[in-house]
Amino acid sequence: MEDPHPRIEPRNIQFDFAPELPVDWHSDNPAVSHFYDALSLTFPQGERFFIDSVRLFEGEIADPELRRDIKSFYAQEAIHSREHASYNALLSAHGIPVEGFNRLMEKATRWAQRMMPAKGQLAATCAYEHYTALFAESILGDPRVMSDAHPLYRDLWRWHAMEEEEHKSVAFNVYQAVAPGFLGYLRRVIVMTIATFDFMIAIPILQTWLMYKSGNLFNFKAWGKACWHLWISPGIWRHVMLGVFSYLKPGFHPDKRRVDPRVLEWRAHYRATRKREIGMHPTLFGES
Repeated sequence: MEDPHPRIEPRNIQFDFAPELPVDWHSDNPAVSHFYDALSLTFPQGERFFIDSVRLFEGEIADPELRRDIKSFYAQEAIHSREHASYNALLSAHGIPVEGFNRLMEKATRWAQRMMPAKGQLAATCAYEHYTALFAESILGDPRVMSDAHPLYRDLWRWHAMEEEEHKSVAFNVYQAVAPGFLGYLRRVIVMTIATFDFMIAIPILQTWLMYKSGNLFNFKAWGKACWHLWISPGIWRHVMLGVFSYLKPGFHPDKRRVDPRVLEWRAHYRATRKREIGMHPTLFGES
């Protein structure tokens, strides 16, 4: 069986966000699509924040294996940022004022970097990386999550999820190295609590804003189907929220969470299709 924790591998994949791609790319439903669009809007600046917070402590890391993983983490996150910037540019082409939101995110990030101590910034990265790992578990472990998505977006989210699962412990390992003991634990729990409130408020607000901008704010049928998708079946939001509690345990480590066999399949899949055009290949799990 493949090692569940192999070397972190940056995959320089570029997606073709052509203008003819559907706006309601998931389930032909604007509310479901805009939930994932809301996540995408936060990624370019968020991924840069993650890189910067780890870089603050890179010089204190002596372990050569962790230093190698840090470099691969930087590369993966930079590619994610680039691809989601392209994704978001297509939202802009569809009439969403993305540039204004980007400026707001940049200001908020600069403010956080000025106001938060360095270890607090790293703890924030650990918290949000746990969220992305939880999304990855659901996206990769339950084919229903992306079964009704357009093939390009389906591949984008599964590729991103697979790499997030792959590097989920890097920032945490750096944090443990520079902030050990009870104070380190207390800080990461406090920061996770703050991050949870931020996440639970910011993403629904962004989703609602996108629904307003696309003229679907009062599309109650779409909202109802989105609530079912997010909370009931497949229930990706429910999976993520319930997964937060494990992070609060003193002995928590990302690598202690079970690696779904489908994650290993996706790693093998992307190695085998490295040079193929992503978004056009048949899916690994056999959906049409």
